Amino acid sequence: MQQSKTIPLVEPWLPPAYADVVRDQILSGLIGPGKRSQEFARALANYVGAPSCLLTVSGTVALSVAASALGLEAGDEILVPAYGVISTINAFASIGLSPKLVDIDRTGCMSPDQLSQNISKKTRAVCFVNFSGYTGPNLVTIKQICDAAGLPLIEDAACALGHSYQGIHAGMFGTIGIYSFSTPKVLTTGQGGALVSSNPKFFDEAAAFIDQGDLEWRKTNLNRGIGSNLRFNDILSSLGHCQLTDLNHRLEKRREIYDILKEQLGQFIFSVPGQQAPLHNIVFTKQPDLLVETLKQQGISAIRQYRTLCEHPAYHQLAQQTYSNADFWTKHAVYLPFGMTLTPEDAHYIAQVIKNSGIMLI
Repeated sequence: MQQSKTIPLVEPWLPPAYADVVRDQILSGLIGPGKRSQEFARALANYVGAPSCLLTVSGTVALSVAASALGLEAGDEILVPAYGVISTINAFASIGLSPKLVDIDRTGCMSPDQLSQNISKKTRAVCFVNFSGYTGPNLVTIKQICDAAGLPLIEDAACALGHSYQGIHAGMFGTIGIYSFSTPKVLTTGQGGALVSSNPKFFDEAAAFIDQGDLEWRKTNLNRGIGSNLRFNDILSSLGHCQLTDLNHRLEKRREIYDILKEQLGQFIFSVPGQQAPLHNIVFTKQPDLLVETLKQQGISAIRQYRTLCEHPAYHQLAQQTYSNADFWTKHAVYLPFGMTLTPEDAHYIAQVIKNSGIMLI
């Protein structure tokens, strides 16, 4: 049954036409940040319905910049989901904030009930992660909780570009929303990120921070603030812009593969609300290591990815309570291949190997 090729966990789809666009940008001599970056930012803003968009070097940095733009300072408490990619909590801890974990629910996202129980007088902000693209009722409820508590909401929509709920795009529910263009994403520039906000004050604060703290310093030779150089460039923007033009087609490719897996695996594959497929193809089993090894033997790359964040040595001090749902995901989730180069034949093969393995999904 084993096929000749190995199916990678994730692989970007970059047609030759994209390389031509990047080549033309390089040959223009305008490598940025400049006009092409501005065009990409405007196009992305238009796509998600934001007044403006700010490009930066990664989604992780975008989160740090968002916190800075909101005026958060060292020692301030920010609530983050207890399960998921390390970059979210690192973005805040690395600038001196004090993260506090909130358990997730079956969506893979922060639980609204757990959020309400964990807000305290020390809390200064909340970060909701649109896990694997999730954009739905939980997010609306959490926004309402934050509004009632007077807390800013950072929406980490790194995995959710193209997703929407009730006509609102992912990233536009928060006080500030961010996106990521790292390699696993549907739109990738290798690394890169973006911020959006409907509040011009926060947007201007973020724009100044990534450009040495002052948007006028090149004209005045005088800096009125403190910042860094975290701007994007025109070469990467040219690659991002052509993918944004094709984004609906790219999302359709992901949906085609997911629909095959969903048809074959039914309720046992993770799903999200809306018309788009989740970024990841996730199943759960009581024998995750055996499933990963079985898939590997049949030429299919799969992994046990992410964990309850307080299991990381750097965050052991956050293990002050139990996170039962985060622990369930840590113990039982298996991430199947989800790259943009997956074919329908790959999807059928992956599902068949799982069904023939005798390993029970839960």
